[in-house]
Amino acid sequence: MEFLVDPLVSQPFEGLFDILLSNEVRGFAKQLVGGVDSELDELNTKLEMINKALLDRAEDIQLMDPTLKKWLVNLQHWAYDAEDVLDEFAYEALRRRLKVEQQASSSNGSRFLCANFPGPLFNVKIGSKIKKINNRLEQLRQQRLLKKDLPEVTSSNVTLQRPKETSSVPHEKFVHGRDEDRAKLVAMVKSDLPCGNNFRVIVIVGMGGIGKTTIAREVYHHKEPEGFKFEEKAWVCVSTNFDILTISKSLLGSLKGSTFSIPSDLNGVQVELQKAVSGKKFLIVLDDVWEVKKYNDWEKLTSPFTAGAPGSTMIVTTRHENVAITIRCSDSTYHLPLLSNEACKSLFQEHALATGRTAYTGQITETIYEKVAERCSGLPLSAMTLGGLLFFESTDTWEKLLDSKIWNSNENDVLSVLKLSYLYLPTHLKRCFAYCAIFPEDYGFKEEELVLLWMAEGIVQPTDGQLDKTDDHHHIKETTTVGSRKQVKR
Repeated sequence: MEFLVDPLVSQPFEGLFDILLSNEVRGFAKQLVGGVDSELDELNTKLEMINKALLDRAEDIQLMDPTLKKWLVNLQHWAYDAEDVLDEFAYEALRRRLKVEQQASSSNGSRFLCANFPGPLFNVKIGSKIKKINNRLEQLRQQRLLKKDLPEVTSSNVTLQRPKETSSVPHEKFVHGRDEDRAKLVAMVKSDLPCGNNFRVIVIVGMGGIGKTTIAREVYHHKEPEGFKFEEKAWVCVSTNFDILTISKSLLGSLKGSTFSIPSDLNGVQVELQKAVSGKKFLIVLDDVWEVKKYNDWEKLTSPFTAGAPGSTMIVTTRHENVAITIRCSDSTYHLPLLSNEACKSLFQEHALATGRTAYTGQITETIYEKVAERCSGLPLSAMTLGGLLFFESTDTWEKLLDSKIWNSNENDVLSVLKLSYLYLPTHLKRCFAYCAIFPEDYGFKEEELVLLWMAEGIVQPTDGQLDKTDDHHHIKETTTVGSRKQVKR
C-alpha cells in the first residue's frame, strides 16, 4: 500500500541544534583554519530564524497549500543533508579527541600530538560542505518569507484534518461478526453500579477502521424488554477537539432538540444539561474521542450527569488507551477485537456484489477469499473498501486485480483513516513511522530491533527507564498495521 508521508522537519532541526551547540564540536571548529567556525555560527543564526513553532505550523498548513508542501519537502531534504554533514564533523571531532587522549597517555605521546591536529585538506573539504548547506538554506529562506508567509492555524482550517462526523443513525444493512461483542457490551451496560454512583462510563478502544462507531450504534439502538430502557439518549462525535463547552452544547442540543435555545456560556449550558437528565436514566455516546489532556477536564464535562438516575451510562469510543487511563475507566474498558476472516469475507461479499448478483457468489474462489482476508487484516473498513473497489469489476478478474495495484489506485477510506492517525502523531513519532519505509513489503521485524535501529539513527534517545511509552507504541502500531507498503523520500 503506497502511503505518502507528508514532510516533517521540526524534529530533524532539533538534532541540528544539538550538534551545533555541542562544546566538543565548537571547540574542534575553533582549531580549524579557513573560517569553519564562522560558517557554523552563520548556520546556527539561520536555523534560529526558523523556530520549531513556525515549522510545526507550516506542517499543519501544508494540508491546504500545495506550494508550501513542496517547499517543506525541499527543506526536509536539506535538513537530512545538513544532518549528514554535521554528523561527519562531529564524528571527526570525537575521533581526533580520542586519538589525542590515547597518544597523550603513552610515554611518547607529546611527539605525536601535532600530527593529530586537523590538516588543510580536511579544513577545505568540511568548510566547503558547511558553506554549501548554508547557501542552500539561505535560498530556501528567500523563497518563503517565513513569518509573513504562514497564516495562523485557525479552527476553520484545522477541521480539515479531522475525521468525518459520525451519526447514531445506522447505515449498515447487517453488522457482521459482532454478536459476541454486542452481547458483552450490553451486559456491561446492564451490570450493577458501584455503591454511590449514578452513572457508569464504558470505553471502547480499538484502532481506526475496526468498527468502534458501528458497535456503539449497535448498543445505542439495542432493544431488550428488560433492563435496557433509557428515558434520554444523546450522541456526539467529539473527534480531535476535546472542548468542554462545544461538547456540552452538542449534548444539550441532542437532548433538547433543535428548537431549544442553547446558552452561550458553560455555566448556562451545564445547568440546562443537569435539568435535562435529573432523575432520568440516560444513555450517551461520545464517539471518536482522540484525547483528554487532564482528568479535571473530564470531571467538568461529566459533572451535570451525576444527577441522572441509577443505571445511566456513557459510552466513549477511542483509538487510544490513554483516554481510558486519563478518565480513570481502565476497569470498564472494552478492547474491540479484529474481525474474524469469515466475517471479513461476508462483509466483502456484501459490498462487492450488488443485489441480484448473488448468483456470482459461487464464482468467488477460496483463493480470492484468502487474498481478501489477507488484505483486510481483520478491519471491517478494509473489507468494505475493498468490496467497493471491486464492485464494478467482473468476478473472473478479481483474483488478478487483488494481486495488482487496485488497492493503491484510489484515495480510499482506509488510507484516509490511517493518514489521520499519522497526522495526529507527535512530530518525533512521525519520523519513527517514516523510517519504517526502508523495510521491504511484508517484511517482519521485531519491535526491539526496530527501536534499536531508531536509536542508531538518532531518532530516539535511550534512557535509564523505558525507551518509550506504551501509548507511543500503540500509535506506531496502529499506523503501520495495514501492510508495509510505504514510500518516503529522504
